Amino acid sequence: MKKLLCAFLTVILALSCMPFAAAQEVQARLYTTYGDGMLFQQKKDAVLAGEARPDSVIVAALFDSRNELVAQGGAAAEADGSFRVSFTAPEGGYEEYTIVMLQDGEIFESLENVAFGELWLASGQSNMQYPLGQAKGGFDDMNNGKMHSKWLRVLMVPPYVNSYTQIGFVPDVPQKDIAGALWVNGENEFIYNMSAVAFYFAQEMMQELDVPVGILNAALGGSSIASWISRGRIDSEPTLKNMLYTYGAYKESSEWNGHNQNVYTDIGTNYNHKIEALGNFRPVGMIWYQGESDIGYSEEYYAMAFDAIQSLYTDVFSYDNGLLPIIYTNLAEYFYTDDGFILPDRNIAFSRMQAAHPESRATFGIYDVPLTYIPAVGAIHPESKQEIGERMALCAKGMVYGKYESFTGATVQSTEVKDGAVFVTLKNVGDGLVINGKKAYGFAVCGADGVYIGAEAEIVSENTIKVWNKNIENPVSVSYAYGMGNGRANLACSYEDENPLPVSIFITDKSVGTHYWNDKRWSDCENEKIWHTNGDIISGFFDSWTSENATISFSSADAYEGENGLNIDAEKKSFTVKPLLTYKDGTKTESFWDTDTDYSDYGKMSFFVRNNGENPVTLDKVRFIKNKTMWHAPAVAGTKDTYFVIPADGEWHLVTLDLNCLYLHGNEGGIGFTGKKLRNIKDIELCFKGENAEISIDNFTFTPTDKEAKNSYDASFNTADNIFEYFCVIFTAFFGLFARLFN
Repeated sequence: MKKLLCAFLTVILALSCMPFAAAQEVQARLYTTYGDGMLFQQKKDAVLAGEARPDSVIVAALFDSRNELVAQGGAAAEADGSFRVSFTAPEGGYEEYTIVMLQDGEIFESLENVAFGELWLASGQSNMQYPLGQAKGGFDDMNNGKMHSKWLRVLMVPPYVNSYTQIGFVPDVPQKDIAGALWVNGENEFIYNMSAVAFYFAQEMMQELDVPVGILNAALGGSSIASWISRGRIDSEPTLKNMLYTYGAYKESSEWNGHNQNVYTDIGTNYNHKIEALGNFRPVGMIWYQGESDIGYSEEYYAMAFDAIQSLYTDVFSYDNGLLPIIYTNLAEYFYTDDGFILPDRNIAFSRMQAAHPESRATFGIYDVPLTYIPAVGAIHPESKQEIGERMALCAKGMVYGKYESFTGATVQSTEVKDGAVFVTLKNVGDGLVINGKKAYGFAVCGADGVYIGAEAEIVSENTIKVWNKNIENPVSVSYAYGMGNGRANLACSYEDENPLPVSIFITDKSVGTHYWNDKRWSDCENEKIWHTNGDIISGFFDSWTSENATISFSSADAYEGENGLNIDAEKKSFTVKPLLTYKDGTKTESFWDTDTDYSDYGKMSFFVRNNGENPVTLDKVRFIKNKTMWHAPAVAGTKDTYFVIPADGEWHLVTLDLNCLYLHGNEGGIGFTGKKLRNIKDIELCFKGENAEISIDNFTFTPTDKEAKNSYDASFNTADNIFEYFCVIFTAFFGLFARLFN
C-alpha cells in the first residue's frame, strides 16, 4: 500500500503544473464500458473516459503486479464535465494490472485485473449474436460447467438499450456510454452469452499469438446494415442516402420518436447505442456476420453501405494504418426466394466487395458447414459456429498479423477453354488447391445455350482446376457451389496445418446462364440421407431415395462409380423406386425448396443398372410426375419404347432416356412431346417388373437438349400394347395429318 501511495504522489507531482478546479459536489466516474478484468489493445493509446467536475484534473495511473507505476496520463475535464485521458499501453502478456483514477488528486475509481493484448470488435446480426451456450459444443460445455481461459476478455454490450432482452427507448443521437455493459472473462459463466463465432475466433487467436485477446461483443439479431451506420455518415453520402429513401428506410430526425423506432431497421439505431460509445477503444479489426436482413436489397446498395461502415469505423476507432480491417463470412444456406439463387449471388457479391479493398477485407464460404439447428431459433441459425470463427481467425492471421500472403476465399483469376474443358485459374489459394474427399463436387458447366449440367473436375496445378462434361464439346462457362443445396461442394485451399479454407462460390461467365444447375444430390446414389433447406420447420435430413414393394440400401458393392450405389431387393413382381423430391405439407405434396423441378432443357437422362439376380428384370418406365393425374414417360433413346430389359448377366448396362420423346401416361401409341413438358416436375419414379429381383443402379446424368420444342405425330401400331393405345395411334395419325395440312 505504501508503494501505491508513493506512486500516487509521484503522479500528482508530475501533474502539479496543471491547474486544479475549485471543489464541487460532482463525483467523477468512468463510463460503464470500463470495468474490472477489461482489456486494452497493446502498444496503442489506452483511453479512459467518463464524467467529472468541469475543469477538474483527471489522472490515470497504471500499476503492474508489483505495484510499480508503469504509465500515466492526465487532462482537465471539459466544460461539459466529460474527460478523456490516455497513456501508451504496454506490450501484451499474461500479467494483470491496476488502473487508478484520480480527480484533483483524490482516488475516485480503480480497475483491477486489467489485461493488455489484442482487441477485436465482433458485430452483425443474429448469427453473430448467436450465443456460445446454444452452439454445437458450447451447449455441452455450459451444462458441464466448463471454465475457459481467464485471458479471454469480453465486453458484453446489451443488445437493447439498458437490457439484454427487452426493447426500450431507441436514441436518435450517438451515446457516450452503454448502460448495462459488462466485462467478463472465460472463467465467468456469463461467457456463454457471448457470440459463439467471436469465442472460437478469440480462442484460435490466443493460441496463435500467445497473448490475451479481447472482444467488444456488439451484435443484434435481425439488424440491417443501415442500423450500424451513423446518420451523419449517411447524410454525407447522397447516393447512399437516396437509396435508403428509395427503399423507404431513411427517416428524418424530425420523424423520430424513440419509443416507436425500429431498432432493427432504422438508420443509426445500433450505431447510436453500441458503436459510438466504444470509440475510446482501439481494436485492430472487426469480425462481421450480417446480411440476411438486407438480402432483398441490391448488391450496389449493400456494397456502398459496407464501404460506409468501414470508413466510419476507421474514424471512430482512430485506426491509423489505412482502413480498419474487416473479416466477414458469406451467408449460410437458407431459402429466401422462389428461384433459390439470390443467396449465392449475394455471396459472390461479397467476394467482389473484398476485391475492392483486398488489403483490408477478407471473406470466405461456409457452404460446407453443417446446417443443423435448434428448432427454437430456426434454420436460418445453424448451430455450428466453430468453423466460422476459426476461418475468421485464419484470415486475421494473414491480413492483420502477416502469417499468410493470401487470407481470403480464393476467387477466379482467369479461364481458358481447351480440349473440351475449362481450365479455371484461381487467386488467393494459400498453399494450393485441395479436394476434401475422393471426388470433386459442386461443379457445373454449360455450352453456348447456357444450360448447366453437373461436371467432373480435377486439380491440374496448385492454383488451376480442369472442369468438363463429355456431353458438352464446346464449354463456355463453369459454376462452382452455385445454387441451393451446395453443401457437397468440396474445393478448398490449404494453409499449413490449419483446416482448408473453402474456395468462394463462382460463375466464370454469368452472361450465358439461362438454366443453372441445382446439385441433384440423389443422382449419384452416394448418400442415404440428404439435407434439404426448406424453412424453419421442414429443413433437415431426409431419405435420398424411397421405394414401394422393395427394400433399398447403399453400399460400395453396388457402385458403378464413386463410393456407393443403390441396391434394390424386391420379392413382388412390380416395384418402384424414386428420389425423394417432395414432402407432405398437410394434405398437399410440395417440392423441397432446394430441389430442381425444371427438366425442360435436358435432352437425355442416363444411368447405369446391373441385374444381380437370376431372372431378367424390366425397367417398365420412368415417370416424370407433374401432379396426381399428369405424368410423362420418356422413350429409351433410339427406340419408341419406354421399357428396357435388364439381362441377368451381372454386368453394368447404360440406360439412356430420350427426354424429347415423351408419352403422356406412358402411352407409346400417343402423341410424343419434347422435354419442354418437363417443367414443374414433382417426382421421378422408376417402375420395374421382375421375379425376386435384385438390381443395382448408380450415376444418373443429364444432357442438354438440342431440339426445338414441338409435338411429334409419328404414331406406330408397333408400339401399341393395348386397345387404348391402338385407339391413340389412330387418333394421333389423324391429328398429325390435320396439323400438317394447316401448318
